[in-house]
Amino acid sequence: MSNQQSKELVMTASAQTAGVKVGFIGLGNIGTPIALSLIRGGFDVTVRDVRREAAAECTAAGARFADQNTELADCNLIGIAVVNDAQLLDLALTPDTGLIDSVPAGTTLIIHSTVLPKSVHAVAEAAQSKGIRVVDAQISGGDLRAREGDLAVMVGGEEADVARCQPYFDAMGRRAVHMGALGSGAGAKIAVQMMTFGNWIAAMEAMRLARALGIEESALADLATDATSDSWVIRTWGNYDRLMREHRLAGSADLFRMFDKDLFNAVALGRELDIELPLTAVGSAVLAPSVKERMAALSTLVEA
Repeated sequence: MSNQQSKELVMTASAQTAGVKVGFIGLGNIGTPIALSLIRGGFDVTVRDVRREAAAECTAAGARFADQNTELADCNLIGIAVVNDAQLLDLALTPDTGLIDSVPAGTTLIIHSTVLPKSVHAVAEAAQSKGIRVVDAQISGGDLRAREGDLAVMVGGEEADVARCQPYFDAMGRRAVHMGALGSGAGAKIAVQMMTFGNWIAAMEAMRLARALGIEESALADLATDATSDSWVIRTWGNYDRLMREHRLAGSADLFRMFDKDLFNAVALGRELDIELPLTAVGSAVLAPSVKERMAALSTLVEA
């Protein structure tokens, strides 16, 4: 690509984001880097979180802070990255102060939270009566890729709504795939988490065996990337250890609930669909104990 072509692409992207006001709610370890990517992408961004101090990095980069949902009323697009189904439904549906009662017709809500498809549909049903549009756009790639604007985005919703959000997706990710009707993004994310966490649980058990045999973890992880065991989990081995140590919920039961709720939701969704997901059910039960054992083992290795 020539320098002239690169300049033209940058100018095109700037033209698509100029004047577009974006709200972003939920400034955790994924939400904050997404908001920063949107700021870098040229959007006029206002952020909101129940913890005002969580917005410091975004406001330093040029975002405004909203104390209430009504302060997002002039935003064209509003991204939502709260942690779970209950938080999403409370944020959107609470009478008078929730998003649905706080923003005007024509606003588009973009749900990034890893939630059940039925929660997306509940928000969309309430939004429809007010003329508010909804897409679900769950993301994958982790906090480090989020910092680079390099996430994978799985999108559900009507084609026109998805197309309207494309410049927003381009600012935060390497690719955005329209998976189907509303709720398809949430469903795809649950399926991705089943594969990722199943792999993580298996790798933690494999490393437990390796330690018992006196094999260095680093040597096994390196070898595994050239064997049939290769995967994102093993290529980034140590990433989850870092996340468990650095996350703001580190050391609390809430951190484990944040991870194992995705597999719990997968089992619940399987029951709704009348399909059996036996390995996921086992994974849901053993994920938190496996991570606790892992963190205890790492502590022992560091002390030794």
